[in-house]
This record gives sequence, structure tokens and C-alpha cells, in this order.
Amino acid sequence: MTPRRLPCALPACLALAAWLALAVFLAVFPALEGCSAIVPRLTPPSLSITAVRLRGGTLTRQRVQLQVHASNPNDRAISVRSIDVNVDLAGAPFATGVNAAPITLPANGDTDFVMQVTANAANALVVLAGSLGHRTVAYHLYGDLHLEHSLVRTIHFSHDGRVRL
Repeated sequence: MTPRRLPCALPACLALAAWLALAVFLAVFPALEGCSAIVPRLTPPSLSITAVRLRGGTLTRQRVQLQVHASNPNDRAISVRSIDVNVDLAGAPFATGVNAAPITLPANGDTDFVMQVTANAANALVVLAGSLGHRTVAYHLYGDLHLEHSLVRTIHFSHDGRVRL
């Protein structure tokens, strides 16, 4: 039995397949640039602390209530499932917490909400003792917004400011 020779059209078929693959790639590539329209580019909202209230606790852990002001610079509302937050006061780690209550940040708008966090009592005493002569204290608020119903799942935020104790 002698092997069959492939017709001479095989190189032409391969060339045609290569051209078709190139055409498909070029047709899809502009669509890939459009994927950024599907996955929205969100500017991180600005979150700032407007008030800090101690709510009691133990010698090592204090419950702290933060009054937070959020400003959304985006042209669409942002539905937030939860917020992981960290607070440094006067350059020292102060408190951490999770706000599990969903909130909506209005498009190009502002909203206020309350968060419960847990503070290290030793750090809280050092900060309070160091700020006795001052009306305000510097803070750094940072963390992640976990979004609902969005292709973007998490937005990191960070803000420096001063707050009255």
C-alpha cells in the first residue's frame, strides 16, 4: 500500500486559515478595547471622619463610633455591600472594623453614615493623652469598599484629615 499524497491545495488551505485567523483577531481586537466600557473605571470615593465617639468596652478593647462622610465623584451610584476600615490617629494604629450594613453612595453626591470599629485601648489612651492640649488630631482613614452587583468588586480608599475628639 502506498501512502496517498495530499493534494497541493493544502498549503493554500493553511494560508487561507492563517488569513481568517488574522481577520478574526483584527475584528476582535477593537472589541477588546471596548471591554473597558463593560468594566467601569471608578474613581475612589472620598471618605472622611467627621466625629469620633467612645462607646465603652474593656481595658484592652474599646468600641468606637465613627461618623463618616462619603463623597462619590463618579457619575453613577455605587452600591456598597461592606466596608473594611482602618484608622490611624496621630500616626499610630488606632482602630479597625467592618461595616456590614449596605449603603449606596449617590452619583456625584454625598452621604453620611455611622460605623462601629474596635480600638486598641492602649493606643487610644496614648493618642488621647498626646492630644490633650489640641482641639483636633490628625488621622489616616483607609480600607476597601466591597461593591454589590458590579464587575468591579473592591475599591481601595485612603484619606488624611483632622478630627475633633
